[in-house]
Amino acid sequence: MKQSAEKHHPMPNGLPLLETQFERYGAAAIILVLVVGSQFLSGYYVSLLTTITIFSLAAMGLNLLSGNAGLISIAHAAFMGVGAFTAAWFVIDMGLPLLLALLLAGFVTAVVGLLFGLPSLRLSGVYLILATFAAQVILYWFFEQALWLTKSPDGRPVGIASIAGFHFDDSAHYFLLVLAFTVAGGVVYLNLLRSGLGRSMEAIRDRPVVAQLMGMNLQKTKLVAFATGHFYAGLAGALYGWHLQFVATEAFNLMRSIEMLVLIIIGGLGSLAGAVLGAIFIVLVPEFLDMAGNRLLDDVSVIAPLRLGIFGLLVVLFLLYEPRGLARSWRKTVHLFNNQIFKNQTKQNRS
Repeated sequence: MKQSAEKHHPMPNGLPLLETQFERYGAAAIILVLVVGSQFLSGYYVSLLTTITIFSLAAMGLNLLSGNAGLISIAHAAFMGVGAFTAAWFVIDMGLPLLLALLLAGFVTAVVGLLFGLPSLRLSGVYLILATFAAQVILYWFFEQALWLTKSPDGRPVGIASIAGFHFDDSAHYFLLVLAFTVAGGVVYLNLLRSGLGRSMEAIRDRPVVAQLMGMNLQKTKLVAFATGHFYAGLAGALYGWHLQFVATEAFNLMRSIEMLVLIIIGGLGSLAGAVLGAIFIVLVPEFLDMAGNRLLDDVSVIAPLRLGIFGLLVVLFLLYEPRGLARSWRKTVHLFNNQIFKNQTKQNRS
């Protein structure tokens, strides 16, 4: 049975990580523009870029868990908090180097994710959502009570990030560190999708009974999905804490978890492009609404509720007219440009 499954889904080891030439050149160009351009932007725009990049990294983990494995979670922000507080404890209380603390925070979060994932192995649908809601509530309560870790119910300061004596007191420099982790996370994510594990996750998501008959271990695959997805969350949460220079408990509440779930739905489930495009949407749209509200409205007190209402309406309209997310529109655009640019180039080379 296993042999037939492998034959039916051959490993695409010979294929590049990105499907089209336009994507490959485009990804390299975007990274280069971000690296160079971020050094000339004001602190406000660098902060927005850093937040988008961190949320993209966190969304990769949630997309792996919910988009690829089909395990819906509304506790992702709480697991980001586990990574943030753990990294702060490793660096400030234990004196570990920041890079080591970031990776250890990811592993600790993966272990915590496994502990909460064990009871959820037999759950699906609304019952799994309720189980992850319980995880969000328990972890948030833990942040407020475990003062040995969080120092106060509101959180703890972490100061400026420092690696090997180099202080990231310039936000543009810290963005480069975040970008490096996010690009590495994207490469790992794409490789996971190409691996046997990635195919097993998608088989369990789409046809769990058939997947089990083909010899796939459902429980093992789910546990690996929980661990890997929450490793991403822990790493992103730790980076977010040093971006804010204060690990705030409120930054990892239920609303943030719902935002993360909305992010991958709007961006597109089960794709790297969906994680990035969803993060851009979640971060920039509220900023644009705030800017518009400050210019058009005299009463500042109505801006926040009005922004929330308009943002919710945009999400509903978007889901009605583009239910597969921004990634679908992105794929269409990529193939259009790839066909126009590189097929014409191929024809000219042949002639």
